[in-house]
Amino acid sequence: DDPSLLGADPDVDIVYIASPHNAHFETAKMLLEAGKPVLCEKPITVNAAQARELIELSRSRGVLLVEAMWTRFLPLYQRIRALIEDGAIGLPRLVSSSFCIRAEPDPENRWYNPALAGGGLLDVGVYCLAVTQLALGRAPETIDAAARMAATGVDELLHARLAYENGAMATFTCGVGNRFDNSLTIAGSEGFIHVPNLFINATTAELRRGDGVETLREPLRAEGFEFEIEEAMRRLRSKEIESPLLPHADTLATMETMDRIREQFGLRYPGE
Repeated sequence: DDPSLLGADPDVDIVYIASPHNAHFETAKMLLEAGKPVLCEKPITVNAAQARELIELSRSRGVLLVEAMWTRFLPLYQRIRALIEDGAIGLPRLVSSSFCIRAEPDPENRWYNPALAGGGLLDVGVYCLAVTQLALGRAPETIDAAARMAATGVDELLHARLAYENGAMATFTCGVGNRFDNSLTIAGSEGFIHVPNLFINATTAELRRGDGVETLREPLRAEGFEFEIEEAMRRLRSKEIESPLLPHADTLATMETMDRIREQFGLRYPGE
């Protein structure tokens, strides 16, 4: 019940934070100040200012900090990343993704409670933005977002369009009030990659170029969380402060984009 005990325990090598969103920042800050490496669930914090402070603390103390954005560590997404970097689809021009779940509209649960930093964007939209960042590798120049707000004041359904300085575009839909197809398409100048099941059991994708179709298969060994854990342990053993699979810069860029999106419909959480 007291995370400070973990920070003071010499037998604890690293701490995984899986509390509600609103508690991530203070818990991670306390642990990093104690010199304890941290693997923190997504979103790493509620806003970019908090994320920036944790990253600066990680760097100044030389302590590992990794955001547990589990999809970024899955073998399928490592293969997709390599294909994009190798030019398999040409220049990435469009990313379209969706992630919606159906949660009970209970004002006390973590999806609908603003005190717990609930809502679709921080809970599931962050996945869409993380893969968009992986594919396009930069911050959007302009953002156009609209949201349907729940009675509790959090975003229940959200759709956003992002435009980039190099001409690329991205769209995503996320929410906690209804189901959707939860897929991903990354289109380039020479082809596209489609992931029919973007987040849950993401093991297969299609690579289409011209008339050819290649099925990509990257199975899981367990439930998928093993890959982020193994990566965190690799970086811990090599005494690094971040993972090249999800560097601090990507984590911060995603948080900054979410801040900009929330500004468009005026969502602020208690304490901000």
